[in-house]
Amino acid sequence: MIKELEITDELVASLHQNTILLAYNSPAPSEGRYGWLKTGQHLKLRHPVTIEQNCGLYGGPYSPFVGGYPSCGLCTMGAFSYSYSSLPDGLNVGRYCSISTGLKFIDSQHPIQSLTTSALLFRPSNSLFKEYVTPSIRKFASGFSTAGEKKYPVIGHDVWIGANCTLALGITIGSGAIIAANSTVTGNVPPYAIIGGNPAKIIRFRFEFETIAQLIASRWWTYDPRAIFSGQSLEPSDLLATIGDATPMFSPRTVTL
Repeated sequence: MIKELEITDELVASLHQNTILLAYNSPAPSEGRYGWLKTGQHLKLRHPVTIEQNCGLYGGPYSPFVGGYPSCGLCTMGAFSYSYSSLPDGLNVGRYCSISTGLKFIDSQHPIQSLTTSALLFRPSNSLFKEYVTPSIRKFASGFSTAGEKKYPVIGHDVWIGANCTLALGITIGSGAIIAANSTVTGNVPPYAIIGGNPAKIIRFRFEFETIAQLIASRWWTYDPRAIFSGQSLEPSDLLATIGDATPMFSPRTVTL
């Protein structure tokens, strides 16, 4: 279901007050503008969006592959994450993520089980094909969605995505993973894996498996960063040692659309 969101002075003020930035180091809203948003705009949302404090959504409105659905450029994102790429509202990004420029999603499809993959089967209004459209083609086109049924990826916590990467729909990027620049990712990525290539494959893991298991079990991203990063060392083992029953949890402020 598509819902319309009006950009109001109150909304942009709330984004700014919660350090949800729409340009690098966004200044306060001025003359009805805040980053790439302008008061009075009406944005379309296909999914609920919750944005935690201290996020950067720098990319602006999202343009899909041909046949996909355009999106407003706001998505669910956890604290201390940022993206220089435009993101669709169906995407879910965890905390402490770093997303470079040029991220794309394989969010458009052609039929592959039919006789042909040609757009003749699902674009009956296209002037290329109008002389040859049959009732069967019109019936097929009425039930075919180029956007497909799969959801946008779920991106875990502390994920770094390099420039000009492409992600398939329906996949999960595990926490701590790194995706090398110019990679095409078509399957799930394990936590703390470093992957690259087309199609992307595992190059290596950031840490030993025992350390990875400890990091995942600790859920360190749920704690107050002022406590987690208060020591002299930033080594994983030393940081894990700082987490205890007395470690304060992080309860971020949020803006929900």
